[in-house]
Amino acid sequence: MVVAAVVLAGCGGISSDSPVRPGLEVGAAAADPVKILFPGPASGSSAQQIVQGFLRAGAASDEEYEVARSFLSLSSGTTWRPDSSIMVFTDDSAVSVKAVSENTVKAVAKVSASIDANGRYRDLPAGTTVEATFGLQKVAGEWRISSVPEGFGLWLSASDVDRLYQPFRIHYVSTFDRSLVPDVRWFFVGKGLATRLARAQLGSPPAYLRGAVRSDVPVGTRLTVDAVPVDNGVATVDLTATKPGGDPVRRQNLWAQFVATLSQVPQVDRVALKVEGSDLDLPGVEKAPASLADLGFPQTPAAPAAQPLLRTSNGDVFTVDPARIGEDRDAGPARRRATPSSIAPGWVWLAASKDGKDTAAVGGDRAELSRWREGRQIRVGRFATQLTRPSYDRQDFLWVGGQSDGSSGLWVVNTRVDPEDTARARPTQVAAPWLRGRSILAVRLSPDGQRAAVVSADAAGAKPRIDVAGVVRSANGTPESLAEPVALAPSLTLVRDLVWIDETRVALLGRMASTSPVRVWISQIGGRTTAAEASDVPAAQSITTVNGERGLVVTTDSGQVLLRAGSSWLDVAKGTDFAVPAT
Repeated sequence: MVVAAVVLAGCGGISSDSPVRPGLEVGAAAADPVKILFPGPASGSSAQQIVQGFLRAGAASDEEYEVARSFLSLSSGTTWRPDSSIMVFTDDSAVSVKAVSENTVKAVAKVSASIDANGRYRDLPAGTTVEATFGLQKVAGEWRISSVPEGFGLWLSASDVDRLYQPFRIHYVSTFDRSLVPDVRWFFVGKGLATRLARAQLGSPPAYLRGAVRSDVPVGTRLTVDAVPVDNGVATVDLTATKPGGDPVRRQNLWAQFVATLSQVPQVDRVALKVEGSDLDLPGVEKAPASLADLGFPQTPAAPAAQPLLRTSNGDVFTVDPARIGEDRDAGPARRRATPSSIAPGWVWLAASKDGKDTAAVGGDRAELSRWREGRQIRVGRFATQLTRPSYDRQDFLWVGGQSDGSSGLWVVNTRVDPEDTARARPTQVAAPWLRGRSILAVRLSPDGQRAAVVSADAAGAKPRIDVAGVVRSANGTPESLAEPVALAPSLTLVRDLVWIDETRVALLGRMASTSPVRVWISQIGGRTTAAEASDVPAAQSITTVNGERGLVVTTDSGQVLLRAGSSWLDVAKGTDFAVPAT
């Protein structure tokens, strides 16, 4: 491997042999990073060495893959599509290349993830292997690859993926309210990043968000020229094919999608939209807005004012100041009694609404749901058994999973209506056919309420699955169904609970192997699952957060409340429940 950079000789100080030169201006784009290149085929290489060189050369720091193509014959070089797929392996030892005949070579790799042609990253179960068989022929006396397997793209190590690719968010418009919902994709970070992101934004929403979001980019729209130039911080997107309609709100939404997506490019400060060379005009909007606020788009809602609830072993309920957790493990200045001030021990798994005025818990037999509002207990009629821990969303719907008539289901309760209005306050089921035959263990809603994360197990209580799906709502906001899900963290063999820590990531309480201890894992929707930088918590039963990944809180089966403190856990309180209001 050849590093295309100037090699600096060892020295013991600052050189005085050359004049001082000005550096970059503040805010200027950084210079191109060191590029990594690979040698082409050496004379006399065996068929096996040619395949090995071809696989390695795919990790070069450019998108032309000229060196990799030099290992191919002329015919195969025109049919190979490196961007068709990427298989991710852990290190070079995970790849083996062997000749199976004089002109046939097979490569086998143990892989941990894949990235498809649309940039969607998918974790793969532990132990997954892939193989590819290459045909070779001699060209001018030297071996060259004459046939590449259909759909073969690149095989890259995890470190190469980190060097060459980064996750970015493609944005879609919520069908329920005027907000944007992100979908994470992985793209090459070299030149042309703005073009790659714009092309991705032109596509349709992914299946797991279908019905929950839409794109206000008209179907069939393309770039007039396959490039998005960036000049003095302004990215210009020139669209063709289908012109945007006359609805100003949809035009603003279209612009907002591109602004939110292209603003991730370091060199982009503003986004200008054109239609077949003519400026896209909107009353009151600059030609090149810099933010969603410039488009009159609603800003991210403020965090809820309500404080977390701590319930002690005798049922007393206190509010807790998140900034003072751990100052006093006994009732004192860090706590004040909440309403309701007590919940009988027979009710478990406390949950709190975003304003803190509505509280819910499940009966000890897991067959009854109850709410407390303004000091009054409101019993929800029996509708299912094996109820899960309840969870509020930001739209004031209370979610719970359970079993009814032998099948799993998800139910919601509208806590915005009068509890005495039994017709409107009764639980209604959310359609999710993909949960058939599964046992629901946990359900949590994303901070924007547009996606649900569901943990389920098979009929025997094994083979856990973590699914994320868009929430399809009626005009009044009532959840009606979940889209077809996308799976997370397939290598986990046990999952006890989960919580959203931001718009695209969840923290999971579980383990990989049956012999491993329980710990916290961080999984990105459309990205990787990695162990959190925190010690094991074998006795942990539930997880929540007061401040993203840094503020994770777990409760244990012995009644401890543990707050993450760097790589360890701080025992901050004694309690059976710690409930953070919906965000």
